[in-house]
Amino acid sequence: MSSMYLPSFSLRILLVLCALAVVSLLYLPLPILPQLAQTHHMSTAASAGVISAFGFAYAAGFLIFGPLSDRLGRRVVMMCGLAALTLITAWLSTVQTVPFLLAGRAAQGLAAATFPPVVIAYLAERGTPKQRVWSVAWLSTAFLSAGLLGQIYGAAVASPWGLGSALLPLAAVFAITAWRLWTTPADPTHTPQGSLRTLYQPIGKLLVSSPLRRVYGPALLLLMCFVAFYIGIDTHVGRALQAHGITPLVARELALPAFLTPLAVASVMPRWGAERIVNTGLLVATSGLALSSWAGDGHLYGLLASSVIFVAGIGISVPGLIARVASVAEAPMRGLAVAFYTFVLFVGASLGPWLAQQTAHWPTGQAFLLLAILLGAAALYAITGRSTRTA
Repeated sequence: MSSMYLPSFSLRILLVLCALAVVSLLYLPLPILPQLAQTHHMSTAASAGVISAFGFAYAAGFLIFGPLSDRLGRRVVMMCGLAALTLITAWLSTVQTVPFLLAGRAAQGLAAATFPPVVIAYLAERGTPKQRVWSVAWLSTAFLSAGLLGQIYGAAVASPWGLGSALLPLAAVFAITAWRLWTTPADPTHTPQGSLRTLYQPIGKLLVSSPLRRVYGPALLLLMCFVAFYIGIDTHVGRALQAHGITPLVARELALPAFLTPLAVASVMPRWGAERIVNTGLLVATSGLALSSWAGDGHLYGLLASSVIFVAGIGISVPGLIARVASVAEAPMRGLAVAFYTFVLFVGASLGPWLAQQTAHWPTGQAFLLLAILLGAAALYAITGRSTRTA
C-alpha cells in the first residue's frame, strides 16, 4: 500500500465529481427525448436509441475495462479513457445527423465505461482505511444521484440550449481529470499472470451461482424500471404537471434527497447485513411504484410523493446489491463479479426506454402497475433465496 500514490483530498473530490459527470451522460437526454425527436426529424421511439446506444456500449465496457485495469494499471486505463471521452463528447456536441448521433453515443458509452469500475478500485486501494471507506461511499452516492442530477442538468441546460451546450462542460471535466491523473505518479508495474483470456473465463461460473443470480436478476430490473418510470411520467402526466406549474425539472428535483440514502445505508450495513438491506430496498422501491400506480394521473401530488419512495428504495438497494455480490462471490472472482453486476445493471437501464415505449399508450395506472409487478417479482426472487451468511 505504501508504494502506491496516496491521492490528495482535492484529487478525491475531482474523481467523485468526474464520476457524477460520467454517469450523468446516460441520463442527460431523458428529459429532452421529444425535443431530440423534433430536432432530428425522427420518431419518439427512435429518439430512445440515444439512451440505449450509450447504455449497451457502456454496460459492455465494464466487462472489458474492469479486468483490463488489473493488467494495465488503474491510472493508465482511466487516463486514456477520459482522454478519449473528452474528444468524443466534444465532437458529439457538433453532430447533426441521426446515424452519427447514435454512433457517437455508442462510442461515448464505451469510452465512459473506462472510469466507474476502475475509479472504485483505484480509491479502494489507496489512502487510510477511513479515506477508502468514505471515498467509495461518496462515489456510490455520485453514481446513484447521477440518475436524477443528469436528468435535472439535461432539463436545465440541454432543453433551452440544445444537447451540445450540455455536453461541452462535461467534456471539460473529463479533460481536467485526465490531466490531473497524468500529473500523478505512476503506480508500480507488476508482471501479469496468465493470458488476457483468463481474466474473462470465470463469467460462466458467476451465472451458475444461485446467490449471485439472485443479485443479478433484481439488478437487471432495477434501473430498467427507474428509466421507464421517468420517461413514463413525461409521457403520461407531463402536460398535466405543467398545467399545475410543475416542470420536468421540478418533478425530478423533488426526489433528489432520496438518493442520499447510500450514506445512511453505510451506517446500518454492519448491523443489518447486505441481504437484509437488499430485501428492504427492493420492497420500498416496489411500494413506491405500487403507490404510483394507485395515484395514476388523478392524484398528481400523490404520484410525486410516491416517486420519492421509489427512488429511496433504489438508493437503498444498489449499495446493498454491491455488498451482496462482494459477500457471496469467491475471492478470486470478486472483481469480475462486481463488474458483471454493473454490466447487468446498465443493460437494464438501456432497456428502460424500450419498456417505456411499449406502455406509452397504456393508461397511466396500468403502465406503473407493470413496473411494480416486475420489481415486486424481483424482490420476491431475492427474498426467497436461501440465506447465505458470509463475511
